[in-house]
Amino acid sequence: MFSTLLITLYAICSAALVLYGLHHYFMLYLFFKSKDRMRSENLVAEKKFAIDETRRPSVLTQIPLYNESTVAERIIRSVAAIDYSDHEIQVLDDSNDETCEIVDNVVAELMAEGVNISVVRREDRSGYKAGALAYGMELSEARYIAIFDADFIPPKDFLRRTIPHFYAHEKCAVVQGRWCHLNANDSALTKAQSVGIDGHFVVEQSARSYNDYFLNFNGTAGVWDREAIDDAGGWQADTLTEDLDLSYRAQLKGWKFHYLPDLCVPAELPPQFRGFRSQQFRWAKGSIQTSLKILPKVWSASIPLRKKVESTFHLTHYSLHLFMCLQALLALPFAILNPIDFEISLLFWFLIPMGFAMLGPSLLYLVAELWISPKRWKHFFTRLPMLLLIGFGICASNARGCIEGLIGVKSPFVRTPKQGDKKSKMRYKGKKSYMPMIEILIAGLTLAAAIQYISIGVYGAAPFFIIYALGLGMMGVKSLIEG
Repeated sequence: MFSTLLITLYAICSAALVLYGLHHYFMLYLFFKSKDRMRSENLVAEKKFAIDETRRPSVLTQIPLYNESTVAERIIRSVAAIDYSDHEIQVLDDSNDETCEIVDNVVAELMAEGVNISVVRREDRSGYKAGALAYGMELSEARYIAIFDADFIPPKDFLRRTIPHFYAHEKCAVVQGRWCHLNANDSALTKAQSVGIDGHFVVEQSARSYNDYFLNFNGTAGVWDREAIDDAGGWQADTLTEDLDLSYRAQLKGWKFHYLPDLCVPAELPPQFRGFRSQQFRWAKGSIQTSLKILPKVWSASIPLRKKVESTFHLTHYSLHLFMCLQALLALPFAILNPIDFEISLLFWFLIPMGFAMLGPSLLYLVAELWISPKRWKHFFTRLPMLLLIGFGICASNARGCIEGLIGVKSPFVRTPKQGDKKSKMRYKGKKSYMPMIEILIAGLTLAAAIQYISIGVYGAAPFFIIYALGLGMMGVKSLIEG
């Protein structure tokens, strides 16, 4: 009985991982289908609907801050430097530390220079970022609303490149820019993150945008049509991914999203393992919360079946970390039981499809790097090993996020620490966590599983679980050192 249950759970986890892995090939297909027309169409739109005296709508840029002393001045000055005449800036400052003084000094200086900028502070931090954005909207009548998180540096022509697309595309709710990286070369961790983020922004966002699938506003580096926000029900704080939630509600109302892969907006990557884990946990938990809230509406909506299926993969993507973690926990007992003709069944029903599925994300990342520059193939292969390790290493923490999202555990919006230009040594200020020890424990279990597979002659499975052990062990040990 126990053996049957174990085999069933293991098979479900493996099948789920194969399905999510194969989904990357679908994204690649959509990307190649549209990549040749993306740049030309966008250039034509930006030229045809260029900003002029008759086409220059009012724009509000919101900068949500919470204790961002290392980057507050940089983002405020960067936004103030954007080349656009009818431009209002709100610094939505919920801080309770020295950030407040920095913000007040910079804003006072810019106001004296004639910049249309104000500081907005609330009595409490209710609703976190979503609450701040909604509160600020009530204080402005601007038609379009740009949003930048504290660690971004928008280019000066950002609004001149995004606003024309609201005229070029009917019922356009959002124009989203591509995240690029300020500190990609700082460490092995940031190098690996840069490749992972490039894969999402170059391939996945483009594939969805240019093939009429639902995509998401990424919380920053984009512009919203105010009417779309209102029509979709406004910013809501019942999930940790308020951007994903509002994106789907707007698209279900018939609004369209447009993505600009050539509009590069630099941002800072988390330089610490603990900060990276915290960010990924928030995204994992928030996306599962959003899927529970939104997927019933997606499947009851009058949209094509292809959109419903793709949206399901999109919204539940982080659940693959839950399946990865379960597979890691089941690996050792599965190997010890050594069920019927284990070597043959493992080879044909696990290793071959799993290997093919695992290749999908790597190919997607490679395509993204080559699209950015054909010279980046060397840079890709040097960064891929670390990317694989952190991808496996984050599975335990993200699995916890998925479970908490599924069972309705509430948690606050925890900001990701930023380093800023000074590159000062950071010490993580989050709460003490038991997660590093759990990661090290699971690393030990997967290493034992790899040794067991070798002992029974199933050599092909061992490398797979050694990657688990290295990734989880590295995540746990590095986090303990940082703490």
